[in-house]
Amino acid sequence: MKTCIWCSKSESKTSFKKLAHTIPQSLGGVYTCSNVCDDCNHFFGNHYKGAPSVETIIKETFNITRARLSEGDNIKRKVSSIYFNINMKRHSFDLKPAYKLNSLFQEKICRQLKKGLYKMFLEENERQKGNSNDSKFDFIRQFARYDLGDYPVFYFERSFPLIPMAKEWLAKPQLFLDEDSQMKYLVREPSFIEFEFFGHVFSLTTSRYWQLVFDNYIKESMRAKEKYFKGFKHVTKFNDMDLALSILND
Repeated sequence: MKTCIWCSKSESKTSFKKLAHTIPQSLGGVYTCSNVCDDCNHFFGNHYKGAPSVETIIKETFNITRARLSEGDNIKRKVSSIYFNINMKRHSFDLKPAYKLNSLFQEKICRQLKKGLYKMFLEENERQKGNSNDSKFDFIRQFARYDLGDYPVFYFERSFPLIPMAKEWLAKPQLFLDEDSQMKYLVREPSFIEFEFFGHVFSLTTSRYWQLVFDNYIKESMRAKEKYFKGFKHVTKFNDMDLALSILND
């Protein structure tokens, strides 16, 4: 019997008729999570308290990067955005005037982005490992689905413009969560999960008590990345991430 990883309801109490894509189809996502009910799937695709939906923000954010990585391919990707002015010639973007001066909106979309990254992780974790209903992930449910609390997203800054990525990963993105990931600079630590997504390396916590082990974790992580990355940022706003991959300009 299916049990939703977000609301914990089973098939006897809710429906599971629609496909729940772990990564938005608009970004090329093809993988689905069978244990996401229709109500929760609908929630992530709709506006919330004046903020764009989680899926919209994930799409808006990473469409910029996907288009940049596609440059030189035979396929030309058109890039349009509801919220951003995008200049692909200059490899830059910024919020449109209607949103730029609204600091509350900027805070909302950054929070939605963080929730979206946790959403992708938990659904991909369920697809790949089948253990996302474990109570240790309750805090992720509370944050991403019910907007309770706040949990970190860390972003690692590259030192070099070389971004290894197979074309199939760009066409059909996924998160590599297993121990045998091809990205050898990704660290596996019980309280954190690191993954690469469209050339960006993120770290999320898998424990509500992440602060107790953070110092040791980040030292180990940066040691593993010292040849390729120059530092990390605790994401609190959009420009904490090089979404336009300006590193490729060098």
